[in-house]
Amino acid sequence: MLSILLLFLTSNNALIKEDTPAAKMVKMSVLPGLRFDVPRFHVQPGQKVVIEFENTDDMDHNLLIINPGTREKIVELAGKLGAQGMAKSYVPESKDILWHTKILHAGQKEKLAFTAPSVEGVYPYVCTFPGHGHVMYGAIYVNKSGKMPELAKDPHLPELSKQSEHQHHHKKNHPYEPKAPYHYRIYMEGASPAAVAVHLPGQISYCWDAAVCDLRYIWQGEFLDNTAIWKGHKDAKAKILGDIFYKQSNLPSIAIVSANSPNKREFKGYKVLKDKYLEFHYQIDKMDIYETIKETGDRKGIIRTFRIPDLKADLTFQHTLSTGVKIWYKGAPLQNTTLKLSSAEAKEFTLEYKIED
Repeated sequence: MLSILLLFLTSNNALIKEDTPAAKMVKMSVLPGLRFDVPRFHVQPGQKVVIEFENTDDMDHNLLIINPGTREKIVELAGKLGAQGMAKSYVPESKDILWHTKILHAGQKEKLAFTAPSVEGVYPYVCTFPGHGHVMYGAIYVNKSGKMPELAKDPHLPELSKQSEHQHHHKKNHPYEPKAPYHYRIYMEGASPAAVAVHLPGQISYCWDAAVCDLRYIWQGEFLDNTAIWKGHKDAKAKILGDIFYKQSNLPSIAIVSANSPNKREFKGYKVLKDKYLEFHYQIDKMDIYETIKETGDRKGIIRTFRIPDLKADLTFQHTLSTGVKIWYKGAPLQNTTLKLSSAEAKEFTLEYKIED
């Protein structure tokens, strides 16, 4: 009887071991062009998972694993962290964030050890460093069947990640097939490390600097060559492939007219609108300002649109006089470097920066 019982227990333990999958070990790093080198992987519900994430890039990155269908929301929340972002590793408060690393600088590693969700689904992983989350993401398939869609048709991956399960270096100047408008959070000449470079339709691009909450310059032609950055060269910056036709030397552009106002600026983040243009959000003395930039109708410049819905003081706008460029307000070119607006006029106004014919 005892021998039968021992045989039963031994057989039962063997079945338990067979039914319990071994821990899934995933080594993940970063490839040039804002890509995880592991575009996706599969785990069983309840399986132990260990991800060893190494930042092999020159730019900072993190890794968040989140609930299905929440990537865009989480990326937008991370963008709203503004000046607090780095201190919080660009991890916003959300119940949809399941596990995450801290911000990793070049060469740093961190392990994530967790038990896969019991609910089957496609769980995204994403880098939420500003400007990265719209192209730098992957997918964990949690299911019992082990099935994943054909890679080239996987709707949960960015386009460039659909080429191969084992990613390799990409020789193009862009991390994905670009269609303007699109942007990079990247290191640029003549701007702080908090620069955002945006390419608009019509071969018009601009650099917006979150450190000063202002436009820095505009250029015409091709966008950027990021090769030096992606190869990890120390202190590398993106190379402009066109010709700069406007530089904003009078900083800051906007000043709120108030006797007691120090005009302290604070970047609050940016969001990608439905048409893929960016809306920058910042504050001057706690006053919310929203700025969008698009190309002009003739694609010879940009249109800056400002919204300051709660403004109660007058405002001055400084710009730089540049040969070959005119700045227009309400259909007329500005003749000097300062535009004065009443509080009513400044609640929403538009300026056009255009190359002269």
